[in-house]
Amino acid sequence: MDDAALAALRELAAAPDDRYRQRPAAGPAGEPCTLTVGMATYDDYDGVYFSVMSLLLYHAEVMDRVSIVVVDNHPSGPHAWALKRLEQAIPQLRYVPYDRRVGTAARDRVFREAASDWVLCMDSHVQLHPGALAALLDYIADHPDGGDLIQGPLVSEDRRTVSTHWEPEWRQGMYGVWGTDPRGIDASAPAFEIGMQGLGVFACRTKAWPGLNPAFAGHGGEEGYLQEKFRRAGHGVVCLPALRWTHRFDAPRPVPATQTWYRRLRNYLIGFDELGLPADEAIDHFTGILGEATVEEGLAAYQAEVRNPFTAFDAITCVNLDDRPDRWERMQIRLAALGIPPERVHRQPATLTPGNHHIGCALSHRQAIQQAHTDGLESVLVLEDDAVFLNGATWVLRRALAEIQSRPWSLFYLGGADWGRTFPRVDGCDHLEAITGVTTTHAIAYHRSVFTRLLGELPDTVEGMSAWIGRNIALDQYLARWDEPGCYRIVPVIAAQEGQLDLVAEDLRDQFAV
Repeated sequence: MDDAALAALRELAAAPDDRYRQRPAAGPAGEPCTLTVGMATYDDYDGVYFSVMSLLLYHAEVMDRVSIVVVDNHPSGPHAWALKRLEQAIPQLRYVPYDRRVGTAARDRVFREAASDWVLCMDSHVQLHPGALAALLDYIADHPDGGDLIQGPLVSEDRRTVSTHWEPEWRQGMYGVWGTDPRGIDASAPAFEIGMQGLGVFACRTKAWPGLNPAFAGHGGEEGYLQEKFRRAGHGVVCLPALRWTHRFDAPRPVPATQTWYRRLRNYLIGFDELGLPADEAIDHFTGILGEATVEEGLAAYQAEVRNPFTAFDAITCVNLDDRPDRWERMQIRLAALGIPPERVHRQPATLTPGNHHIGCALSHRQAIQQAHTDGLESVLVLEDDAVFLNGATWVLRRALAEIQSRPWSLFYLGGADWGRTFPRVDGCDHLEAITGVTTTHAIAYHRSVFTRLLGELPDTVEGMSAWIGRNIALDQYLARWDEPGCYRIVPVIAAQEGQLDLVAEDLRDQFAV
């Protein structure tokens, strides 16, 4: 990379507010290989650098079978372009920006971006001991179709303590305490079954990956939960003694805002709910740390989130132009008024196309759909940043969702201009219309059943989308002519656009909180 290119990168990275700093793009997909070593990172360039270099320097004998994926969980942050430049220097490394889910759930993206049969996921500040990667590849060769979760012992900095697993105990806001099984002290010993282990390093066959709950946010809650998901899928959890690793626990840097007691407790509650397990021990433990009043407040917030009908969508994405922070600020206020916690909403920078805003709109929706598809989600609700909502929107949505859940659907409009047309109610429904010809995309949910079709038909470049818009006018016009079954609109509409309330039924116009 020449001096001019480096100067350009530094300028792009120098925006005063990191929310609106230009983000690096993902690198091209890698060639298929045996194993992907992946790490999700948040403002930890030093950790990534030394972890990656240790792979190249101390595992050189097997790196021809290995690719590296770095998932940047803060691609608008100060470390992003330095991480991107590693991709320029290390051919087998791929940079992937990802901030739809921030925290532990970003690990999920490592598996979804891998172009390999197996994945080893590690923290961005872990060192694998010499021979560890070779031992894992030998294990893979002996178990090519295995579905187990493979873990290894943590070795302390002084190399005296070998922690092979976690004991199922609560301590300091976490479920799990380091333990040592004598069978794992000898690195040459065979693999053996364990209950759980810290997730600084873990590996599995890509097809066996069960995923992490899309509602997780921040850090904590995944240990024990992930191992249980593997067991419920009919697989085991094993310690491979040779897969040894050392973890940097102390770091003289600010603690990310995502690391809060409430978010950790919330993740445990989400995981226990998914697995159908009681949360009494977690509640008692956090009560002992934080006090009864604080935990009761957290439980009330979590229960309100669970009851909120907007949580029925696996993801909520708001597309917002970088030069319109005012719109994003107003949208945050509106979403908070609907009881939607900030953990549930992802701000996606909209694609700016001044010559024709319909091009950027379609590209922005495509990007949101692509993210949901890659994450393996059931649905995504896409909001444009000028959407306003009906007073009482939550109870209307709750009733509409109760009606739609028993039938297949492809598109679900929470608003939409019909230019005076009326549509029939869906049989047996009070809050669902079967629609055709509805325009506007300011609040629309897409179901996974149409992700592949949309991604195939919507171009992913400005040039390609420009030509597509020339043929189709706009995304809403294209969807209005769609032949896909299961297109519904909520009744009454609960979303409109700033400045276009005249398109809403006259008796509802004064009921939108602008």
